[in-house]
Amino acid sequence: MSHVLYKQYDPLVLKKLQGVQTQMLKDVLDVCEKYDLPCFLIYGTAIGAVRHKGFIPWDDDIDVGMLRKDYDRFLEVFDQELRDHYEVLTPETDSRYACTVTHIQRKNTVFITEMTKNLKCNCRIFMDIFPFDNVPDSTKEQNHLLKKSTLYGKLLFLSGSGSPHIPYSGILYHVMHLGCMLIHGFLKLFHITPPFLYRRFKKVSTAFNDKDYEYVTSYEYTGCIKDKIKKSDILPLKKVPFENIYAYIPANNDAFLKKVYGDYMQIPPIEERVNHAPLVIQFEGEDPIYGE
Repeated sequence: MSHVLYKQYDPLVLKKLQGVQTQMLKDVLDVCEKYDLPCFLIYGTAIGAVRHKGFIPWDDDIDVGMLRKDYDRFLEVFDQELRDHYEVLTPETDSRYACTVTHIQRKNTVFITEMTKNLKCNCRIFMDIFPFDNVPDSTKEQNHLLKKSTLYGKLLFLSGSGSPHIPYSGILYHVMHLGCMLIHGFLKLFHITPPFLYRRFKKVSTAFNDKDYEYVTSYEYTGCIKDKIKKSDILPLKKVPFENIYAYIPANNDAFLKKVYGDYMQIPPIEERVNHAPLVIQFEGEDPIYGE
């Protein structure tokens, strides 16, 4: 959901990448079905499912959501079920990873982007899992949560890199770049690590999970409160075709996507499209392919 760069792929490379990611999705969904853990397509992947019956044609990742309790259970059984071919990447599993989003990565592959080129951890072909946590009823508490989760998310990223992608030019770019470098240096100097910041972020995100609330959201991005969704709009999930497999979307997928994207059935012009613009991609057992 963060700002990313767009790049036109070699069609054969993109097709192959989407094939690997479809298999990843199938393997994850098989485990979720085995343990009765509802797992649903979300964001751009959910758009692809209903608009294209698979990937958005230029898309290069998969986003799925899970309620926090199901996400936690999935991580508990992950090694037992999937470790032969996959790994979980969070700041708790690799202290060099400085991002709030949980990645499931395909072992023996490489996928390095403009956003991740300065990270020291292994960056591989991946899919994202977004845990959904409770949203309190109070607007004041919602705003407080948003500020704290956003702060920890930004500090977490800057703890790993002082040079994030900045979508500006001129003086504003240089001011923001200098600010990012100073914060990065401060965090390094005082040994404020990605695992520490991630634990703080997670503590904020899960602060209201001990009670039953109507709405949930994924606190990984700044639109999280605006995009909150009723639990009753998620479950029971609906089964839909996705590429050559079947996957699941929220019960009221249409309302959620309209809230987040507006008229999501309208195909956007090229200048509004997003993907992850890999600088290096390598499939298992093959030579790396370098982007521009």
